[in-house]
Amino acid sequence: MSEAYAHDTALVSEGSTSYDRFVDGAIALSIVAFATTLVALVELVPLGTAGTALGNYFLTLFAAVSGGVGLTAGASWANVVSVTSQRVRGVAGGLLVTTGLLTAVAYLTTVTLATLLGFVLISQALIISAAGISSRLDIIDTEPDASAGLLAGGAFAVIGAAIGGALGGTIVGFDSIAWLVFPVVVGAGLATLTIVPREDLGSTIPVGLVVGTLGIVVATAAIGIGWQWNPETLDGGFTGGVVIPIFAAFGALISAWAAAKCRAGFGAPGREYGAFLIINLNALLMVVTMVSIVLFVLTRGATYATRGLTASALTVLVLLVPLLALATEFARSRVGGGEWNRTVRLVTQIAPLATLGAVAAVITTVLITGNPIEYGFNYQILQNRNLIPRETAITITPNPEVGAVILAVVASIMWIALFRNYGSLRNVGAAFPRAESARQLVPVAVAGMAVLIGGVLLVGPTPAGIPLGSVVGVGVVAAGTLAALGLAALPVAGVATSSGSIADRTQASAPLFTLGVFGGLAVLTAALLLQPVTGQTPGIAGVDIVAVGALCATLACGLAAGVSAYARRTTAETLQDRLLGEETILGLTGAAGFIALLGLHVLATGSGFTVLGVSVTTEGTLSWPMILQPYIPLGAEPGGIMPAVVGTVWLVIGATLFAVPLGIGAAVFLTEYAEQGRFTAVVEIATNALWSTPSIVFGLFGAAFIIPRLGGNESLLAGMLVLGFMLLPLVLITSRESIKAVPDEYRDASAALGVSQWETIKSVVLPAAMPGVITGGILGIGRIAGETAPLILVLGSTLNATESVNVLQGFQFVAEPPFIVNDQLLAASASLPTQVWAVIAAGVSGSPQMGWASAAVLLSVVLTFYAIGITARTYFRRKLNYE
Repeated sequence: MSEAYAHDTALVSEGSTSYDRFVDGAIALSIVAFATTLVALVELVPLGTAGTALGNYFLTLFAAVSGGVGLTAGASWANVVSVTSQRVRGVAGGLLVTTGLLTAVAYLTTVTLATLLGFVLISQALIISAAGISSRLDIIDTEPDASAGLLAGGAFAVIGAAIGGALGGTIVGFDSIAWLVFPVVVGAGLATLTIVPREDLGSTIPVGLVVGTLGIVVATAAIGIGWQWNPETLDGGFTGGVVIPIFAAFGALISAWAAAKCRAGFGAPGREYGAFLIINLNALLMVVTMVSIVLFVLTRGATYATRGLTASALTVLVLLVPLLALATEFARSRVGGGEWNRTVRLVTQIAPLATLGAVAAVITTVLITGNPIEYGFNYQILQNRNLIPRETAITITPNPEVGAVILAVVASIMWIALFRNYGSLRNVGAAFPRAESARQLVPVAVAGMAVLIGGVLLVGPTPAGIPLGSVVGVGVVAAGTLAALGLAALPVAGVATSSGSIADRTQASAPLFTLGVFGGLAVLTAALLLQPVTGQTPGIAGVDIVAVGALCATLACGLAAGVSAYARRTTAETLQDRLLGEETILGLTGAAGFIALLGLHVLATGSGFTVLGVSVTTEGTLSWPMILQPYIPLGAEPGGIMPAVVGTVWLVIGATLFAVPLGIGAAVFLTEYAEQGRFTAVVEIATNALWSTPSIVFGLFGAAFIIPRLGGNESLLAGMLVLGFMLLPLVLITSRESIKAVPDEYRDASAALGVSQWETIKSVVLPAAMPGVITGGILGIGRIAGETAPLILVLGSTLNATESVNVLQGFQFVAEPPFIVNDQLLAASASLPTQVWAVIAAGVSGSPQMGWASAAVLLSVVLTFYAIGITARTYFRRKLNYE
């Protein structure tokens, strides 16, 4: 924001009077009324709610306001957030008072929410009118203009015409032309009351009349909860359940506007504060609308979607590891500025880690005590068009087991994160001649195993009777595993055999750290790839050598990380401290890598691995029927929608791989290479038109053009291409605008250094534009992931599919063009949008709870794609700022 507009503190830092606090209370009352009408409009709290139920709602609202105001006040006291504005403090106090009073009224009376909203509108009308009259009588010091202005007068003329029209239709009926007199008279009257008097009266009296009228209509039940109006010219009608919240929300909006003008003393500051408050309330409306949609879908589908969710305690602990790592990194970073209170800063830093640590401790007690954690609830299934209730539970079992897939994925994520944090240990430490010889042998060993893999694949495991796979291959796998273990143990051995302080010995062993971690991971990875080719798992006395080797290598790297971390605490030298920190990260990187290889080994061999009662299994230790199971026809349990989830993920991946490279490439050409003339203008117009094209048109294009060229059948590939064509325009538009936004100074500076145009684009322009490019991708993916109309025409999905597409295993090599084929891409597939549509189209034979659960899963998938995109955008933005 420009510094020219950064003057808010100067406008709001004055002292507060009793009148100011009174008007702040009116603003707070408007905010509470506006929020309550939104809640009533979505029927979270019905308009007919009264007594204890209504009191509980306002008590909850009072608790939320008290917590928010209390935390903000505490943060202001601790200098975390500086709240010096008297208006903000006044409104905060007003929120506490108004919610407290409304809570008391709700408990002490039998008034309904609708009636209470009517009385709130009447109160607002009286307060605002009193404030305007007080200003006009010079009881308070204000600086109003001569008039509220033509714009305000025109707005109230429209409002008056609407009220007059409703009044005229009620009195004389809409059949008579005489009703037109009422909107003219009332509209002209309100316009006159707004324009002619001084601003203090022109901004408050019309508001008081309008809001008071709406309040009287609602409070007297002239328009009550059961009220209906069904005009003959309309097929539908209007009900009190909709009209009353609209009246209350509109009254709260204009009351807030008028109260804000009164609070700022009218004039230019009053208009600014009034507009500011209206904008913020509209923003609140949008946020509440979006949150309500999400919560509405999630709450409707949560019970069905989470039925039967079961996980072992060890699985939950493994899944918590990345979160604990993030919380630890957050705790190590500095939070806030130097003016923050020390205790508050410390609490803020450790709160996430302490919370996750408490969760991990609770899960650990499940392992120790053997007592599971269960949360039981009911859900419904549809049988013979009847809803049958079923009991289920979310359970954490005490089994010390973890699935190989989960272990490999989590360990791989940790390896990537740790490796990204690792810097370099090049030219650090003492010289180890034997280690250098081993370093040279590592690529030779890896290359030899790669050659052996190729040989077995080409000539078979027993060429000319030579047991190349069963004997030579197994022996090489065993030798490679032992070599990887030996390399992983080098850092600890180097520290143990060196002389000097622990810090000096650890720093001197830096070459052994790099050789042990990278060399060990390379050799064990090659051995792991060779093992499936041999068809046998090397073992001694029933012990899996590869699994034991990977576990021992993990322990060795973990021990090396612990030693370097301890050594780091004993040194006072800054450079040595940094180098030992790099060794710690490298040791943890090695441990995560070997754990990932252990999980992949178990997954590849299909045989579990158990040590000291802890098992890594190929069987699922996380059971989530809704997500991880297909539909089970005629089964005791309905199963899940895994085929739809898998199909949706592949659709998004395929469309992204098709559209993003094309869109970015076209954007680079149009912006950096093409002459800016008629051609680029035509492309821009065509792109904007394509993005505005309805999705059903893309579906028709796919059905008429793409499907006949893909064998004539609806297929997953057709869906990918159609969604890719939908995504392409937005990627092109946002990429081009992001590239154009990169300052020309970047290009000029690169050209001045003698860098070619392509290198400038690749190394300077695209990195600077990447956050904007990813933003466009996020928006596009959010659209295509939930598209239904085109997929109905091209995907061929059915309700409750029993099989998922297996794209990865569907690839096959053939001896003639196109040399690579995949029948799975050319087969029909389920998807979440069409699953939801199919449940709706099924009518009474569809399961309502399954439909809501499918919608909740679809929403979660879309939000997950958003989170991935936002994370990528944040990464590139930080990288750009850092560089």
